[in-house]
Amino acid sequence: MWFAAMNLVQVFHCHFNSNFFPLFLDKLLGDSISPQTGSLLLGVSFVAPHINNLYFLALCRRFGVYSVIKWLFYVKLGLSLIMLACGPNWSTLLCFYIASNRVFTEGTCKLLNLIISDLVDEDFVLHNRKQAISALIFGTAALFSKPGQTIAPLLGTWLLAEQTGYSLFYTDDLWSSSTEKRASFHDSTSDTLRWGCFYVLVFVPIVCACLQIFVWTRFKLHGGRLRWVKQMREGRWLLSSEV
Repeated sequence: MWFAAMNLVQVFHCHFNSNFFPLFLDKLLGDSISPQTGSLLLGVSFVAPHINNLYFLALCRRFGVYSVIKWLFYVKLGLSLIMLACGPNWSTLLCFYIASNRVFTEGTCKLLNLIISDLVDEDFVLHNRKQAISALIFGTAALFSKPGQTIAPLLGTWLLAEQTGYSLFYTDDLWSSSTEKRASFHDSTSDTLRWGCFYVLVFVPIVCACLQIFVWTRFKLHGGRLRWVKQMREGRWLLSSEV
């Protein structure tokens, strides 16, 4: 249950970054970086998580997957709080934060498969199964995390509209008959829009990190329990191979 809750939040955050990463680059750094630099950052943000995972895997072998994921949550929270304190006018720091936020979030998503593998081993040992039900557990984890993919763009769009006062999809012409006019999000360059985007950019990771830290501290499959599961799994595998 705790893993499913954490995984749901993580999938939400991954898809939130995927959907709004180009928009944040445009609205927060559009005047500070060239289009070529923006394109480079966009490309790096897709490639870097795969490269970075090589380092994460080395850390996992040394400290354990649970600890690495936990500290990634703390890093996400710490970077977001620092960025919130500095504000959106530090272009270099903001550029680093936007890129690192996506890289670390995607990297965490890729490490979660290792946790699911541990859950498969635990289920195999606890229920004394003859064969592991890997496909069922991986499929169940994917099923419970699916709502995060749908909620991310919907909630992100609503938050941006609330914080900036501009709609992502509507212009004044479409709302001319309404008592409340709505301006176009993409045509505006006001400070209100910039600060609104900034607050959404930093507060979503802060809330996600706090929820994940709270949930992850209650996840028990690590340390001594995980070692016991691995020993039992290996012992049963040796017995079955001898037979």
